[in-house]
Amino acid sequence: MARFSLLLALVASASAFQGIAAPRFESKLAASRVAPSQIAMAEPSDKATVIGAAVVGGVLGVYLFHELSAGILLSVVLAYGATTSSSFGEASKTVGSTASKAYDKALELNEQYDVVPKAKGALDTVVIATSNLNDNYGVTKKIDEKLGVSDKVALAAAKVDDVKSSVSSKVDDLKSKASTAP
Repeated sequence: MARFSLLLALVASASAFQGIAAPRFESKLAASRVAPSQIAMAEPSDKATVIGAAVVGGVLGVYLFHELSAGILLSVVLAYGATTSSSFGEASKTVGSTASKAYDKALELNEQYDVVPKAKGALDTVVIATSNLNDNYGVTKKIDEKLGVSDKVALAAAKVDDVKSSVSSKVDDLKSKASTAP
């Protein structure tokens, strides 16, 4: 769900840069007060376009394939595509340009409204409230009692310790045999 929301937010922010329609005026008096103008962002540099394409490729790779290596591969492919003049290159440039504009707009909004500190404050409040609820009602303790997670973790830890001691004893045996061999 979070991935879908992030993808939807990315599409919505990208569609915001398609231009804004001029307002319609009913009378000449209203038209004389405000001069309609097209609002458009400046085109990003070639370097920013390539970086934007690489970022989109990386995010798509991780989102679609759930692997970092796929994200790196798609990142490299889109970054390279943004440097070519083919139809794929033009698509990569468009994607990179949109990503760069979205990033610039996010920075502008953060400067204007201080989004990051406010989001951090809200997240801190949620974490504290959740911790207080857990302390008051013992939610994790009840879950542990029902599922027996701590018992299973202790059993797994004991098995890991057994395997470690077995491997270390075998390594010690091999070392002693190697040192006594002529």
